Amino acid sequence: MRRMDDRAPRGNKRGGSRPVDHRPSGRDHPAERPLHVANLKPLPRGRDDVPLLRVVEPAYTFDDLVLRPELRAHLATVVAELRERERIRAHGIRPRSRLLFVGPPGCGKSATADALAYELGFPIAKVHLATVVSSYLGETARNIDAIFQFCSQGTWVLLLDEFDSLAKERADRGEHGELKRVVTAFLQLLDEYSSDSPVIATTNHPALLDEAVWRRFDDVLLFPPPTQVEIAQLVEKKLRAITHDSVPSSIRAAMRGLTQADIENVCYSAIRLALLDGREKVLVRDLTAGLARMEERRRAIKAVQGPRSRPSA
Repeated sequence: MRRMDDRAPRGNKRGGSRPVDHRPSGRDHPAERPLHVANLKPLPRGRDDVPLLRVVEPAYTFDDLVLRPELRAHLATVVAELRERERIRAHGIRPRSRLLFVGPPGCGKSATADALAYELGFPIAKVHLATVVSSYLGETARNIDAIFQFCSQGTWVLLLDEFDSLAKERADRGEHGELKRVVTAFLQLLDEYSSDSPVIATTNHPALLDEAVWRRFDDVLLFPPPTQVEIAQLVEKKLRAITHDSVPSSIRAAMRGLTQADIENVCYSAIRLALLDGREKVLVRDLTAGLARMEERRRAIKAVQGPRSRPSA
């Protein structure tokens, strides 16, 4: 994906150039939509002159994703509202533009934010929370303010990934006073943010979020692990760029409990194995080997992480 790490757009307009295709080989090209970014301005930066966010062209479309029908329909209405935002505002209300995506890691939350941005023809501004959160007194709040000031001068989708690291419950006795001030500052800045740019936050740990955070979002959308039907759809989608054997039910059953990211990993491993073996066709044995590699990966991660307790509010 082309990155605009040093300069970023003030806004964007449709028409002109086509978006650059930054997809890995072996994936279908999405329906192309004009996306032109102009009027560059410097990105906000934190300590040591590190950018607080990056602005990129979306990497996914809705055609790349497997989503529950009700979730896809919900997102379609959000897109429709944002496209008609001027008309909606003329009636004294605003379109839904603040969304909280909740679900386990790897279930498509960040990819869906990309797809929403692509559908709207907006760039996506992805916040580096690791650089935003600082141990220096007052600096985190200043960084958040800089991000909102920057985003208020253009039109994009603002993505706050792993939002729970920033908006933890203030009543938690284990949290120090600085973090509580940060949460308060974030809520105030979000309340004052009047831009038409959508704000999307994602979390794997909703129990950690401050109670007041939930009220700031227009919609909370759930991203559960894929069902068996969705697993079958996802496998076909990820293997669509190469000839492949019919995927037996035993393979799909073995994928039960995997996330969308895991299943993508299995399919891409199978494609690599086939290509390295000099074949332009994925066989069932390649998928079996990909599943075995995924299990090894999961065991390795579990061994490194050790037993993990459930987060408490």
